[in-house]
Amino acid sequence: MKNLKKKVIIAAGGTGGHIIPAISIAEELIKNNVDVLFVGNKNSMEQELTAKREIAFKSINVQKFYRKITLTHLKFPFKLIKSILDSVKIIRDFQPDAFIGTGGFVSGPVGYAAHLKKVPIFLQEQNSYPGATTRILSRYAEKIFLGAKGAEKYLPKKKVIFSGNPVNSKIIGEKEKIDFAEFGLKENTKKLFLTGGSQGSVVLNKTFSPIVDELLENGIEIIWQIGKFSFNEFYPKIQNKKGIYSFDFTDEIGKVYNSVDFVIARAGAISLAELETKKLPSILIPLPSAAGNHQYYNAMELQDKGVAIVLEQKELTAELLKSVIYKMQNNFKDMHEKFKQTHHREAVKTITHYIIRNLNR
Repeated sequence: MKNLKKKVIIAAGGTGGHIIPAISIAEELIKNNVDVLFVGNKNSMEQELTAKREIAFKSINVQKFYRKITLTHLKFPFKLIKSILDSVKIIRDFQPDAFIGTGGFVSGPVGYAAHLKKVPIFLQEQNSYPGATTRILSRYAEKIFLGAKGAEKYLPKKKVIFSGNPVNSKIIGEKEKIDFAEFGLKENTKKLFLTGGSQGSVVLNKTFSPIVDELLENGIEIIWQIGKFSFNEFYPKIQNKKGIYSFDFTDEIGKVYNSVDFVIARAGAISLAELETKKLPSILIPLPSAAGNHQYYNAMELQDKGVAIVLEQKELTAELLKSVIYKMQNNFKDMHEKFKQTHHREAVKTITHYIIRNLNR
């Protein structure tokens, strides 16, 4: 009798930092002839992204637990119970051989339902300080794959494997640069990339805007991902300036990384994995409202490696940022040499191959 095709259920949601690793793992499992079902929130980013990649998807309706006091908390226990029951039904119908959770509030009820149905649980944690979902589900997990070594002290040591964070394969494999002439840039200038992510960061944009002219005058060309949220506020101020290419969002982020010398960014785990993979020195400004201040701990791991400078938002001014940019302009080549071989490049294969081996035992 032939072996039946193995099945894996994956759950993630909330932010791209949880969803992108889950999708990368799903795609790699599918390549290895594993049947994958992705579970996420209804009308969500994960539903949109899985649809684009033709990954099978089932939705539940789970509510995030907000840290501030709000009337929506009254609905939380009822939605949580229903989402667990819905997840149990999905698992009963799909009959998975394993569950993989990559964090976010969506992973919680699906992971707990997997525990109730005695489905082996595997987790992937991106951050130096693990999220609440990972910490809760860790007691039931077979293995927990870490993107940052700092998370080890918060989780059962016998269960953890340092795998690195799964990075978008298109970013890893991209070899080309952007067309400098097309965007009014020169070939042989120092280039700085400012990114606050696809939505952008109003704080970073407001701090950076007053020093743009001086940076350009001092020979630093700029690539600026303003983000969708405040593009209309900042773009008109710079659209006619030479030496600056700005946009709200791009599908060619791999080409952008290949085209710049150093970066200013927030400190989301997947963004930092991309910077490490591309060996780009960075000025990191962690988002202070991130759960458990995890962006700060993520950023400090890179600063401790000598490949980043961390600035806290509460101390951030245009003058401070400018002085650190000039410091990095003089030191980024030395910082580049401090990058070592990164686990992130092979993370998705490390995770999927381990799980597939366990499925076939």
